[in-house]
Amino acid sequence: MAKNILILVTFVFVVFFPCLKADFINLDDNGHILNNPALHDLSLGSIKQVFTQTLNKTYIPLTVLSFSIEKHFFGFNSFVFHLDNLLLYSGIVVLAFLLAQRLGLSLNASFLAALIFAIHPMRVESVAWVTERKDLLYALLYLLALQQYWSYLKTSSKKYYLSMVFLGFLSILAKPMALSLPLVLLILDWFYGRRLSKQVIIEKLPIFLYVVMIAWVSYALNMRDVSGYIFSKGVLVWIWSFSFYFWSFLFPFQVSPYYALPHPVSIFYWPYLLSAIFFVSLIFLLIRFYKNKLFVFAVLYFFSSIFFLLRFDETDFSVVSDRFMFLPSLGICIFIGSWVDQRIKARGGMIIFYLLLVLMGIKTNLQCQVWHDSVSFWSEIIHEYPDNYRAYNNRGVAYYQKGRDDLALRDYNKAIALNPNATKAYKNRSLLK
Repeated sequence: MAKNILILVTFVFVVFFPCLKADFINLDDNGHILNNPALHDLSLGSIKQVFTQTLNKTYIPLTVLSFSIEKHFFGFNSFVFHLDNLLLYSGIVVLAFLLAQRLGLSLNASFLAALIFAIHPMRVESVAWVTERKDLLYALLYLLALQQYWSYLKTSSKKYYLSMVFLGFLSILAKPMALSLPLVLLILDWFYGRRLSKQVIIEKLPIFLYVVMIAWVSYALNMRDVSGYIFSKGVLVWIWSFSFYFWSFLFPFQVSPYYALPHPVSIFYWPYLLSAIFFVSLIFLLIRFYKNKLFVFAVLYFFSSIFFLLRFDETDFSVVSDRFMFLPSLGICIFIGSWVDQRIKARGGMIIFYLLLVLMGIKTNLQCQVWHDSVSFWSEIIHEYPDNYRAYNNRGVAYYQKGRDDLALRDYNKAIALNPNATKAYKNRSLLK
């Protein structure tokens, strides 16, 4: 088993190596790290500020504390921040491997599941973007909590239950997405063969209480105005985003730092029609293969983990993001690893499968290079969405910070041409010499 772990960690560092040479990105890295007054020092006053502030309307004190510690000892050395991200991610991959084994997968199947999880292109956003340290911290603590809960199911020892409650608490302090923990614990109960009872529900109450209290802080700040909301369009957007995550994970051909909502929002427009067909097909497969416990587990784990992030509203911002698929995809990886281990016995089939993994790793490595700096990041978005005025404005800021006023002016002018009401572009242009 130690050999498998070593191979997995090696793969992580080889595939994600470009991240170690990356800079900070002018997409939340400024507010979370570079210009965050709470990172001034490690005094009691600064630590108090860390636990009493929200960043970008999100309560993530444990994540900010990790930034504060790094800044205190190493300054704003981007290499250190990215190295810590990779180390945390390596730990997550190892925990995914161990969890797959505890759920009953063979050593080989667990390795395959963890390998798919480790090198998938949709992981890049969470690993390469320093701000998304919150994904890594929450996921690490979340998986540790699941490990402890499985030990509790096996032994009924209260020490495992209490440690799970504590780790879950830390997880949601790293990112509110950990609010899915009570649901996932119920899924583990079902998978273990435990019947739903009063005791099973009571066990989840402490987690539910702190999840509601802490997650509500971020939810209340991010509540959207739903005036003009059209129910039928909202359902289509919800089904499209659900199908997008599932489909993009299975076929990661077009990974991007940004995804625009397809317009018009109509069942007669092919993205929404295909999404509806996929959604209905998945329900049919659940009914058809309800006895396949691992398949049902994969779908339920995915749905319960990502349900709170599925959107109903139309917006000019990104409705979906790769980072939201970070931990919800683990159940799918576990199912695929088991299926390949059991179904593909021919040598030729395994060669093809490993070839696909190699191609996936190459795609991930190339995607890491998109996050090298702010210029490469926004240039990629402009390449995919040439009418995105925000991308031009933000790339202009990146050029300005590099002393390339000529290129900054060009991008500001382009942003204004695309949107004459782009006030930030006007303001930024006025700062040029």
